[in-house]
Amino acid sequence: MSTTLLVILLLALAAGLVVMFLLANAARDRRPIQDVPPALRPGYSDEELERSVLERYMGWGIVLTVIFAVFLPAYWLNEPRRQQGKTEADFVASFERGQELYVANCSICHGAQGEGGGTASTYDADDTWAAPNLTTIVRRYEEGEGVTDIRDYIETTLHRGRPGTPMPAWGSDYGGPLTDQQITDITDWILANQKARVAEADPAADLTGRQLYNQNCLKCHGKDLEGFIGPSLVGVFQRHSRETVLGILRNGIFLANGVSMPPWQTGYMYEDTRYTDEALTKIVDYLRSQQPPRGQLPEDAEQYQTPYPNDGPEEEAPSGSDT
Repeated sequence: MSTTLLVILLLALAAGLVVMFLLANAARDRRPIQDVPPALRPGYSDEELERSVLERYMGWGIVLTVIFAVFLPAYWLNEPRRQQGKTEADFVASFERGQELYVANCSICHGAQGEGGGTASTYDADDTWAAPNLTTIVRRYEEGEGVTDIRDYIETTLHRGRPGTPMPAWGSDYGGPLTDQQITDITDWILANQKARVAEADPAADLTGRQLYNQNCLKCHGKDLEGFIGPSLVGVFQRHSRETVLGILRNGIFLANGVSMPPWQTGYMYEDTRYTDEALTKIVDYLRSQQPPRGQLPEDAEQYQTPYPNDGPEEEAPSGSDT
């Protein structure tokens, strides 16, 4: 039992005893009159009302005033410390619950301590899909423009997952197994395990634009820019200017429905994929070099086209199949 609660109970008990004493004392001082209803019995005399009764009530009023004059300031002075202690205790409990939940649900992909890892691709069991390091997520995104509230970003990602990737939705509102409180507990654990180490941007001087695209973009946008999890990049320069495409590569795109393209410079997702403008410009140049002639662009090139929004590409039918 906390000290504050104990003090409140003692004061309540003292106040109750005072009231009982006053009632008992008042009943004792009244002259007993047999066979007279209480409502018809005479009250105190003027002398009693103006002297002993008044003095008694004034005395007890002073006692109660002194009690509250001491109790209220003491309670007020102790309240910040009590609230801080409660907050710290709640956080420790949340951290411990979050650690258990993380180990049970997240460590298989992101590593035992959140250091990053990988898992099988949603579409190809022989392919590995990288899972980002969670111990540097605050530092990685603090310089970016797309994420202004890192806690909300983490919780939203946990709730909704990343559609089209092996990261599932964990929130119960989105079909996952975890409650809002459990999502908060995991977030508390992640935020309490942050490290200060942040990778420097890499100019990727020894890589071509094609190699950079294949390493970082192909999984989502397809080998021939046809789109997969992300939109088709055929006709991307019909939708955006060169500078806009470069800006998207720098800062990523974050949509309210949980779908996002990670940034590759300010707020990068993976430890070894933070690139300078020099490297990102190579990707832009490669995208431009792969665009068909203007007359051969699809009619809907100005619109985002994602050919496999639900389940990924259809598997090719076995040889000789009628389907």
